[in-house]
Amino acid sequence: MDVTLHPLGIGLAAIFVTSMALLFRWMFSVPPQVPREVAAACHSVAALQRILVPVSGKLESERAVELACRLGAQQRAEILLAYVIEVPFTLSLDTPLPAEEARGQEALRVARLIVERHGLPVTSKIMPHRQASAGILHLAKEGMVDAIVMTAGTPRPGPGEGLGRTSQEVVRRAPCEVIVHKCPVRT
Repeated sequence: MDVTLHPLGIGLAAIFVTSMALLFRWMFSVPPQVPREVAAACHSVAALQRILVPVSGKLESERAVELACRLGAQQRAEILLAYVIEVPFTLSLDTPLPAEEARGQEALRVARLIVERHGLPVTSKIMPHRQASAGILHLAKEGMVDAIVMTAGTPRPGPGEGLGRTSQEVVRRAPCEVIVHKCPVRT
C-alpha cells in the first residue's frame, strides 16, 4: 500500500491541530483573580433593578434620567420617573393644580422618551406632596427602589450653589443608595 501525502491535506491537518491546541489553551487558562472589593463593587451596581429618578423638566433632571438609564442598561433595570408637585400647606393635597400638572406631564413625557430610547422598562407618576423630598422618599419606599438618581441643585453660581434642600434631605433619609448628579456651574 502506497501512502502519498498531499500538501493540502498536510496544511488542513496543521490548521486543525493548531486550532485544537488554541482551543484547549483557552479552555484551561485560569482568568486572573479579581480582588473581592472589585467584585463587590461590580455586583452592587449590577444589583440595581429599580431606579427612581425625580424629574423637574429642566436639562439637569433630564441628564439624571440619562445617567440612570446608563447605570441600569446592562441589567435592564426598571426606571421609575416621578414628578412631585409641592402643594402649599394652605391647600388640600387633592386640590387640582392644572398648570403644575401640565408641567409635570411634559417633564415626564420628555423623560419617558429618554428611557424608551434606551429600551428599558419605565413607569412614571405625578405625586402631590407637601415637600418634594418627602414625596421622593415616599415613592422610594413604596416602589422598593434600589437607587435614586437625582440632581444636586442649582447649576448657577451664587449663594444657592451646591446641594439643594430637597437633595440634602433625600441623601440624609433615603432607604436606598442615592446618586447625586451635579451639573457644572454655568457662568
